[in-house]
This record gives sequence, structure tokens and C-alpha cells, in this order.
Amino acid sequence: MKIGQFEIDLEEFQHFIVKAKKKGYAGGGKKQRASDGSKIFVFQEGNFHYTDNYDGSYQAPGDEITRWQREDGQRIWRMAYSGGMLPKFWGDEKLAEETYKFLKKMLMMVSFEYPFRGPPGYNTKDFSYLMNFKGDIKRFAGKELIRSKRLEEMVFSQDFIGGLVIPK
Repeated sequence: MKIGQFEIDLEEFQHFIVKAKKKGYAGGGKKQRASDGSKIFVFQEGNFHYTDNYDGSYQAPGDEITRWQREDGQRIWRMAYSGGMLPKFWGDEKLAEETYKFLKKMLMMVSFEYPFRGPPGYNTKDFSYLMNFKGDIKRFAGKELIRSKRLEEMVFSQDFIGGLVIPK
């Protein structure tokens, strides 16, 4: 697919996105701090440079940007996400810690078929995870939810949206 002056193999790119996500937040990648205090994960391979930048804890919006070849290269793909622990649970450090540990496990299950967040559904004895989306790597929107089985209610919700960046 032509993106600006670059020809991108979408299948190769989709494999890159999956690998980058597993090397970042979910996989315990090297976290950097931006000058504004936000957290950044970076991964580079071949022609793609990936950055995941987020801020906050109980609610932690952020975005993932892939650029052509380098940190200041042309943007070719972006995903924004926003959400986190539901307001009722802000301040519950133990529940947040357990929830985010489970979320990381789900994000490590990112796959070529579902390259945005975690699997469509997954259950453990403590939590259940649900992710749904419309679209594909070129243009998509979705939502992920985590339910605590102990509390018998939803504790985490996050929306995401994104796709290719196509210049004039």
C-alpha cells in the first residue's frame, strides 16, 4: 500500500505492530520518561519506528505512533486510547494493581488477527476480558473491558481508535 512516498507491505507492518506491542508496556519493555512526566516505550525494527506514550494511572490516555524508519520520520499509523479504572475504583491501589497485571497479560496476547489490544475474550478465576472492534489495521475503533469476578462488576473500560496516516 502506498503511504505518501513510501510503499508499505501491510502484512509485514501488521506483524511489526504485534511485535512492538509485546516489546513495550505489556512485555515490560524499557520505560522512558518524557519531559512532561508521561511514560514512553519505543521499539524500532526495519523500516518502522514505534512509540507508545501514555500518562496517568487510574485513568491513563495515550497513543501509539508508528513512523517510517526513525523517531522523526513520517507518521504512517496511529492508535489513540483512553480509559482505565472506572471512577468508582480510583484510589483502590490493590484492585488497580491486580487489574493492570491482568491487562498486561491480555495485551501480551495481541495477535496478527487482533493487532490492537488483547484477544476478543478471555477468562481467569479472578477476571474476564472482552475486546471488540470494527475495521482493520487501516482504520478501526474498539473497546476493551475488564470485569472482576470477585466484585461481580466491571472495573476497567478503555476505548481505542486509529489507523493509517495518509498524507496528501
